[in-house]
Parts: sequence; structure tokens; C-alpha cells
Amino acid sequence: MHYILQVIVSPAPPRVAGFLPALQAKLALWRCRNHTRRQLTMLDARALTDLGLSPAQQSAEAGKWFWQP
Repeated sequence: MHYILQVIVSPAPPRVAGFLPALQAKLALWRCRNHTRRQLTMLDARALTDLGLSPAQQSAEAGKWFWQP
């Protein structure tokens, strides 16, 4: 559950100089998004209410690809 809150309220990732560090940062961001969206699909109505999300918002966010913000 901690990861979901992190995605919702975290600031943009810092800018990284250099191709390889930038690629690593982008891959880490995509992996985090994929992980949190999979976790979001497992939440029940009570957990969604605690987060302030509707089932429609849950579906919309979980339906995004990992590269979509």
C-alpha cells in the first residue's frame, strides 16, 4: 500500500546526467509504476475509500501502460 501512495503524491523524478543513469532511472520508474498498478487492482472497495479513489479511478489508473504517467 505504501507504493500506491508514493505514486500518487511523489514529485517528478530528478534529472540525471548521462545516458546510462537516465536509462536506469527511467526503467526504475517504469518498474515502480507497473508494480503499483498491479497492486492497485488488488484493492477492495474499503481500501479504495481509504485512499479516496473510486472504482472508476482504480480502473482507469490500472488500465494504463507502464510508460504512461
